[in-house]
Amino acid sequence: MSPVTRRFVLASAVFAATLAALPALSTMQSTAALTSEDKTAIAEAVAGIGLYADLREWDRVKSYFADRVTTDYTSLFGGEVATSDRDALIAQWQGLLPGFDATQHLITNIVVEGAGNDAVARSHVRASHRIDTRFWTVGASYLHRLVRTPEGWRVSAISIHRLYEEGDRAVLAAAADRVEAAAK
Repeated sequence: MSPVTRRFVLASAVFAATLAALPALSTMQSTAALTSEDKTAIAEAVAGIGLYADLREWDRVKSYFADRVTTDYTSLFGGEVATSDRDALIAQWQGLLPGFDATQHLITNIVVEGAGNDAVARSHVRASHRIDTRFWTVGASYLHRLVRTPEGWRVSAISIHRLYEEGDRAVLAAAADRVEAAAK
């Protein structure tokens, strides 16, 4: 087995384990099927997070999140799965994304499943990050877990499963340095 195939098999197993660790949809309080309006609102939340983060419209980004958010970036950066309040998550993004000249999160193929007050959306993402001619692009699949709140559907968990990378990952540190320098 080639190293690339071995890495893909391992990453697929990690992603499958992440899905298996999510609470089963059958344990939901309600088993009512999601309506087409629910599925549209869920897809809008998933796509809206990427769009408005790229546009640096942080209040709009915040509006798509539940009060507490679990993020799993382990396939991309290692480390641990983290849970924080949405303000802390957005602050973390604000400490990085404005340091790029441009970012673009293309989120496609959104498929929504669920019932009652719980849903899961799976999608693809191609996220590009640029400073001058330097760039880092990651292709991945997302898994968003959403809950119905009185305000509408809100993302309570995000998991990313890296498929490939292009460019220079060091551009991330350069962007964080630019944000820090601008704050002084």
